Amino acid sequence: MQTVELLRSRDLAETTRRRSAWLVVSASSVGLFLHFGSLLVNAFGVMLTSLCDEFGWSRGQVSLGFTLATLTAMLTMPLTGWLTDILGARRPILFCTAIFGALYASLVFLTPQLWHLYAVFLVLGLVGPGTSAVPHASLISRWFTERRGLALGVAMCGTALGGVIWPKATQELLDRFGWRNAYAISGAAVLLIAVPLMMLLLKDPPATARLSRQDSNNAQADGLTRGEALRGSLLWLLIFAFFVISMSIQACMIHLVPLLKDRGMTPGNAALVASVMGAAGMAGRLGMGYLLDRLPAERVPSVAFGLVAAGIFVLFAGATGTAAYFAAALIGFGYGAESATIPYLVSRYFGLRSFGEIYSYLFITVPLGGALGPALMGLGFDRTGSYQLTLLACGVATVIAALLLLRLKSYPSFITRS
Repeated sequence: MQTVELLRSRDLAETTRRRSAWLVVSASSVGLFLHFGSLLVNAFGVMLTSLCDEFGWSRGQVSLGFTLATLTAMLTMPLTGWLTDILGARRPILFCTAIFGALYASLVFLTPQLWHLYAVFLVLGLVGPGTSAVPHASLISRWFTERRGLALGVAMCGTALGGVIWPKATQELLDRFGWRNAYAISGAAVLLIAVPLMMLLLKDPPATARLSRQDSNNAQADGLTRGEALRGSLLWLLIFAFFVISMSIQACMIHLVPLLKDRGMTPGNAALVASVMGAAGMAGRLGMGYLLDRLPAERVPSVAFGLVAAGIFVLFAGATGTAAYFAAALIGFGYGAESATIPYLVSRYFGLRSFGEIYSYLFITVPLGGALGPALMGLGFDRTGSYQLTLLACGVATVIAALLLLRLKSYPSFITRS
């Protein structure tokens, strides 16, 4: 009788734990929908001309604020990862998201002084990494082992959904209420939706893998230290591969509509192709997360990025019409796959000991590649009058990166607490 009761108690505890784990994923997805890289990035272009018209600033002057925020976020990303490893993910997420929401809403009081804009965006860049996928993925990876890939994929859909919704939603707010109230309403959404929800649902797992400073020096800790990871070749291989892939994907994404318009597609149809790419990105996050849990993880990224290369070569071959939609779907799937793959590989190959900091190094490759790729694509067009040469270079580079990822071996068996 006692054995039966014990089994029932264990089953109930496991059911409760699973429910709590998926509630964490749900809260993280909402948090990522309303975070720096989703809200601010996708809304900035919509707000830009309104700020120029209101204060007489040039587009370059306003854009510099965004540049300051982005550069600051990239520089502080490793610090955020380190703090996450030391303090756990929950506190940095809640603190930084609350500051982000308050600062974003404070733009309702923006003055004609340009330094005011720069100061706000500088601080937004400082707290932005704390709202990003780095601490969220760290927490989710500590909750999940067997279904970690799917859990990460579901959470990352929050960012993808933000890319679909926020540009249009911001424009609606701008048209209805003006730019000041648009900032206030968006910031209030962060403070009144994301922060309370995450405060309620984001929790550390019962058998937490969070490490203290003393634990981080313990040889029995789960995974590699930052120094061990940096001294090995695997981290640098991943950094190079994901930088190249991000560069190629972003180059195609940014220039897709003008490329298709040059080939005779109507602006409406070209925009629809871009929308297909965005939808495929959502499918890539979910599909890749599912596959990572069920197939040899060391082979899945190469397959996904091989699809990206195929999509780029379809564009290189002169795709229009149905072929353009097909190419966009392939590239978009790979873009989504990238978001779920990076934290999954970090957790499996480097463990959870210094997950936040190691992931932050790889996370930075995405905006770096995203900044360089479109610029090179535009430069190639300016020099040759065509996108063909740069498309060919991106396709070849993506194939090389996919082949490099084939060098991944079975991941080591680190201690997991789940």
